Amino acid sequence: MFEPILEQILAIARDAWAFMAGLLIVVALLGGLYFVLQGTAGVAFGGSRMTSMAIIGVVGLVIIVLFAFLFLPQIGEMLKSFEPQAPF
Repeated sequence: MFEPILEQILAIARDAWAFMAGLLIVVALLGGLYFVLQGTAGVAFGGSRMTSMAIIGVVGLVIIVLFAFLFLPQIGEMLKSFEPQAPF
């Protein structure tokens, strides 16, 4: 009885996940470009602090993206395994 509705909800969820993953990739690429340009400007003008902050920013951005793509899906699978069975 609820199978067609479940299929529609799953299709919407898959599309939403693909959109959010694409959006995260675009934002990460723009952030990486910002930090690369900041580090390049720091090297060109001799600003060691600006360069070091850009390197730290790129490393932090990579850690956030890895967390989003590796850890969050595992948490989703774990939470899905805790789903109670239907009473009917």
